[in-house]
Amino acid sequence: MLGGMERHAELGSTNDRARELARAGAEHGYLVWADRQTAGRGRKGAEWWCAPGRGLAFSVVVRPRWERARWGWLSLAAGLGVAEALEGFGFRPAIKWPNDLLLGGRKVCGILVESDGGTAVAGIGLNVNEERFPEGIEGTSLFLAGGKLLVREEVLEGVWKGLMMVTDREIPAISEAVWDRLAWREAVVETSEGVRGRIRGFGANGELSIESGTRLVEVSDAGGVTRVG
Repeated sequence: MLGGMERHAELGSTNDRARELARAGAEHGYLVWADRQTAGRGRKGAEWWCAPGRGLAFSVVVRPRWERARWGWLSLAAGLGVAEALEGFGFRPAIKWPNDLLLGGRKVCGILVESDGGTAVAGIGLNVNEERFPEGIEGTSLFLAGGKLLVREEVLEGVWKGLMMVTDREIPAISEAVWDRLAWREAVVETSEGVRGRIRGFGANGELSIESGTRLVEVSDAGGVTRVG
C-alpha cells in the first residue's frame, strides 16, 4: 500500500510541492499526485503535457541510501522502477537514457529528478489511458500500446512500489538492469556537439559512454543525444 500521499484536483507542479514537503521532513516515498498540472515541466524546462483524468502526473520524495556523489543515477533508477512496474502490467518499455521510457519507439513516460540538499524528488509523467495527443506531440499511452483501459490508481501504486524497490538496490545492479532495457543500444547515436558512435555503457555517475572512432566519450547532457542510425 502507498505511504503518505497528497492528491490534488489541480496543482501548479507536483515536483515543487514535493520539494516543499521534503524540506519540511516528508518521509522517503511520500507521494504528491495531481489530476491536472498547470505548470508541469520536463527536463530543461520543457513543458510536460498530461491529459486530466487519463494520464498520471505525480512526484515522489526519495532519500536514497547511496552516497550523494552517486545521485546522478537517480533518473536511470527511477526509469528502471517505472519500467519494471509496467512489465507487471504486460508491457516491455525501453529506457531512453536518462529519463524517458519508450513503447514502440514512442515516448510513454518522462521523468524529472530534482535534488534539494539531502533529499530528491522524482517527478513522473506517465501516459495511461490517452486515446490521442495534441498536434506536435508524438507520444503513446499504455492504452494505445495495449488496447485496453487501465485503472490509474492501480498503475500508480505499482509504479510507486517499483520506485521504492529500485532505490534500495546497489548501483551495479541498477546499471545492469538498465542496460538490459536500454533503447538504441545497438544503434548509432549523435550528441549535440557532433560526437557520433555506439553506446557502450555508463560512466561512474550514470553518464552515457559512446564509442566514437578510437575514443570513448562520456556524455552527461541528456538533451544532446539522438538516434541517427
